[in-house]
Amino acid sequence: MQEIPRLPGLEHPAPKRAKRPRAAQACDRCRTKKYKCDEQYPCSHCSKSRLDCVYQGNYRERESGRSASYVVDLEKKVEELASKLHAAEAQISTSPLPPNFPIAQQVAPRPMDTTPCSMPRTGSTPGETTKVPPNPNPNPHEESGESADDEINELNHHTNGVEFHGSTSSAAAISHLQKAREPKIHETRHPLSGDFSLISTLHNPSFSPSTTGPGQLNAIEQHNYYFDQAHVFMNGYFENIHFIHPFIDKDDFLIRANDLWFNRANTPEPSFVALYLSVLSFGALVRVWDEDTLAGLGRFEWSRKLFGEAQAYLNYLRFSSDVETVQCLYLMAKICQNELNPNMAYMYLGLAVRTCLSAGFNREVRGPNDKRSSWISKTWWGLFSLEIEMSFSVGRPDTLGMDEYHNRAIPERDDSEYAIIPWMIDFAQIIRRVSVQIYHSRITLQEKLQLALQIEMEMDRWVARLPEKLRPDVGNHNPSRSALRDPKWARRQRLVLRIRYYNVKMLLFRPFLSHFTRKLRHPPSELEEAINKCLDAAMKTIEVIHDIYRVHTFFRCWWYNTTYVMFATSTLLLPMSKLGMCNDTMPHLRSVEMGVEILEAMEESVVARKSVELIRQYLREFKASGAQPGAGFGDGNEGMGVSTEPGAAQSAFEIPEWAYGFGFPDYSFEGIARLFDDIGGLPMLDGD
Repeated sequence: MQEIPRLPGLEHPAPKRAKRPRAAQACDRCRTKKYKCDEQYPCSHCSKSRLDCVYQGNYRERESGRSASYVVDLEKKVEELASKLHAAEAQISTSPLPPNFPIAQQVAPRPMDTTPCSMPRTGSTPGETTKVPPNPNPNPHEESGESADDEINELNHHTNGVEFHGSTSSAAAISHLQKAREPKIHETRHPLSGDFSLISTLHNPSFSPSTTGPGQLNAIEQHNYYFDQAHVFMNGYFENIHFIHPFIDKDDFLIRANDLWFNRANTPEPSFVALYLSVLSFGALVRVWDEDTLAGLGRFEWSRKLFGEAQAYLNYLRFSSDVETVQCLYLMAKICQNELNPNMAYMYLGLAVRTCLSAGFNREVRGPNDKRSSWISKTWWGLFSLEIEMSFSVGRPDTLGMDEYHNRAIPERDDSEYAIIPWMIDFAQIIRRVSVQIYHSRITLQEKLQLALQIEMEMDRWVARLPEKLRPDVGNHNPSRSALRDPKWARRQRLVLRIRYYNVKMLLFRPFLSHFTRKLRHPPSELEEAINKCLDAAMKTIEVIHDIYRVHTFFRCWWYNTTYVMFATSTLLLPMSKLGMCNDTMPHLRSVEMGVEILEAMEESVVARKSVELIRQYLREFKASGAQPGAGFGDGNEGMGVSTEPGAAQSAFEIPEWAYGFGFPDYSFEGIARLFDDIGGLPMLDGD
């Protein structure tokens, strides 16, 4: 066979081996033998020959000794610098700023001084402009902020798990009310002991979803995915809560649901089936039931059954990260929120946020023409605002991370039902400011008041910028002039925005009310104004919800309103329990009684019934108080017309017989709480 000649210029010479660098310091034997020394100690040649490896002038021994001492010296230097840094930080934090130093130019506090939630930053995606002022070493008696004593960290006897509820939660507000009434009882109680637990009292024992096995997934298919009830439950969702959280493509959802019912897909996607079941569960929970049962099951039986089956599909998926899984987790968090289980709601929503982050749904993608891109955007930004709101409602940090991570396009502010999403992003940033700057900052009461007034102005600007269809009737802002012609989604959204506005405003000024009830001194005029704003917002919250309940039957099935009512009611009860009957507290009595009427309208809820019993106990005490009318915020008296001694304006409850014998203090509310724990909650009622 003739060899094919190689053409000149096309030869491919073998690559040359890289030349090993010359040893900087070879051992004595390798230098003598001209070996390539690897500079180890001992080197490979000496080790192989089992000979002593000697370097000229004991180079390696000196190098090893120098390295060890060098590390020790470095460690000492690090300790010295760290000590100096801590001393400098302590000196800065204790050095008062000049009196005329403007708050807006003060340096933002260090991360160690702030809450670990996602911090507002200038220029971040949703936008923040104001930073938190530092602690200018205020007098401890003048320092504002909700005390750590207002937070709750208790054992839930129903779940045997510890739950934390921060100072912005309704549970903490009720706890503050209890401590204001009986401070000595709470001083001696250990938070994690087996004693009375407020978290156990307000727990819903009827809602305990259990995981289902793989065999039950086939049973769902055999029931044709509940075709007979599906339309009723889907309508209960899409004509209701969907307008407040519009992140599901209704048309696409109905098409895929039809494919399930008529077996057009040989292998249905488990993530869509999970989403489908969660929609049915939520719809069954919040729809108006004109019938007692459907197919033998009532409202809560259907909702909890479907919730458990949706959870079974999620377990089957094992951490799927598609958009249907995220939407399912989103809805399950909302279901838990309306079942009045904030702990589970917080955890499900955290799963949804983490799934989005792991899949990159918070980031812009290269293919903007993807049909699902806009729905991913709606889902992510809907989660963003809900995560901040829900975290604030339980007094915990959100799990969103820095806003700079989230560059996905925000939905358009158009004239559609989806336009509420960008407006709620703006409102979520305001809520975050209330959390970080009002509840988790170490500044004086005066500085905190200035910040609160700035945030109030920002809230009012937010309302003024809302489209006319969405603008609620709050303060000096005019409501929509075409309310009768507005679409259903606009009317629903306007109602919710109004309630949220008053709720956040109440929380914004509540620390000043708490400060007053702790001191029981006549407040200065500016602080008195803040207190009145808090109480007015609480009364408006109850009034608005009461008016809506009278007109809109569907709203009575939005069980999460219980939280708004309880927070507003406990806010009003705080000065009532401290001051007794006086000119300033008597107007609050009617609002509290209206709150009771609202909760009684939701008697299907175990937690609502427990809340009614709790409020009634405080009302009986208030009406039996011996304080003289005529005292109030503006009379200038030091004691506000009542004695500042603990229990001076309090009368004993009439304690029922069953309240004793449980190992608790003689406190009837605790007896009621233990009774609920023992009987596992009262049976749920079917129907309205």
